[in-house]
Amino acid sequence: MADLVQFWKAPEDPLDCLYLATAEGRNPLESLVLPGTALKSIGHAVSELGVRGLDGEVLVTASPSREFRRVACFGIGKAEDFTVHSLRKFLRWVLEQAGRNREYQIAVALPVAPRDVDPEEARTVELAELALADYRFDRFRSRPDESTKVDGVHVVPLKGEDEKGLRIRLERARRVDTLVRLARDWGNRPGNDLTPERFAEEASAMFAGSPVRATVMGRKELEKDGLRGIVAVGQGSVQEPRMVKLEYRAKKPRASVVLAGKGVTFDAGGISLKPAAEMAEMKHDMAGAAAVVAAMRAVAEDEPPLKVVGLVPLVENLPSGTAVKPGDILTMSNGTTVEVDNTDAEGRLILADALAYSARFHPDIVVDLATLTGACKIALGSEMAGLFANDDSLAQQLERLGHRTGERVWRMPLLPEYRDLLRSEWADIKNSAGKWGSLPASAAFLERFVPDKVRWAHLDIAGVAYVQRSRNGLRPGATGFGVRLLMALLDEVAEKA
Repeated sequence: MADLVQFWKAPEDPLDCLYLATAEGRNPLESLVLPGTALKSIGHAVSELGVRGLDGEVLVTASPSREFRRVACFGIGKAEDFTVHSLRKFLRWVLEQAGRNREYQIAVALPVAPRDVDPEEARTVELAELALADYRFDRFRSRPDESTKVDGVHVVPLKGEDEKGLRIRLERARRVDTLVRLARDWGNRPGNDLTPERFAEEASAMFAGSPVRATVMGRKELEKDGLRGIVAVGQGSVQEPRMVKLEYRAKKPRASVVLAGKGVTFDAGGISLKPAAEMAEMKHDMAGAAAVVAAMRAVAEDEPPLKVVGLVPLVENLPSGTAVKPGDILTMSNGTTVEVDNTDAEGRLILADALAYSARFHPDIVVDLATLTGACKIALGSEMAGLFANDDSLAQQLERLGHRTGERVWRMPLLPEYRDLLRSEWADIKNSAGKWGSLPASAAFLERFVPDKVRWAHLDIAGVAYVQRSRNGLRPGATGFGVRLLMALLDEVAEKA
């Protein structure tokens, strides 16, 4: 991870390159603050290059000022078309290009803000994306390529920024970077490395000595508390299930929030076996759990005036002689009986347990995150998470915060009619609605287990938690989606409660 530093004065040694984002019809330097005569001399160089700012245009020249060795202008197209995804593509290109050129100290100038982010938060989003731009997962490479890593990224200030304000934004960016990288690393680790037991151990150890109390429930504790959904899904694997409870309580909490994250460390589908073609990607089926643990880490650092609880059910879903079978009927902890119509609809079973269990903490708000349905990925692709909620104000808040943080969500319908798709001949409900209406039916299933009179939102992150190939400026693999959104939600609840 490259260090982010402010660039207010000329360094003793020139930086290797100034990377400048340029938009069509705009002077890229008019909103920048550069030391000495650098602004004027670089302006002349950019003009002589004939920079037009066309999307994908790359023009490089020797720097006319002593602050940099080279100046690279990267066209981003029309400013009104510049989005968070465009920003990510640009920043990733910058870090990769600098690495290939063996440039270890560079400067980055971002005079154009992404249009799909709240203007007041745009600069913070830019810096967080800059911090994350060099992310790569090298844990299992015998020889990671350290030679192409950039050591320092110097952020060129914008007009109107002062040193204190930029320092605060950089500190926030570094913090987001640390937590999102944590979630991404977990999501990229394979099932033989990140088992339910190991994930529980690591999550628990992370909070040692912090204000967050971590408790790990094993199979016996799960059975004792009637969390039969978690036990049933995990019983097909030699890796026994766990649930991690992360509890924080301020002295005088203004509100109570429960965060629940689906944690299937590997999902083969159980007896309802998945196709082999993309099964290896099912290591990321614990992305919701990773986001919740990372958000709880922020809680441990911030100590907000709230009660916040993270519930993280952890299982492997494998076929075996002991695995739960299609047609089996489970009695859940709230007394609801569930016919297991499809063992690959396992995420809702473990989340149902967590949602029902959340009643013990008397929450005002419950938010769950899960890579729950392929249907959500079909509907919304890798651009947005699906949002379901029983409360309009909470849904609107999450939509607004998604816009502010760049983790966008789209509200989907949660009509009573979707409950009919879950009718069972043999139990209260079944866990799968079949092909048609499967996305809202999955949320209708979870709603059955939400405590009474609790504001609840469900985020289906199946499409946004993991990308198969480079997309939207992201490297293949886990994205860490949800960390920033949960942090923003908790900040706002604490502020307004």
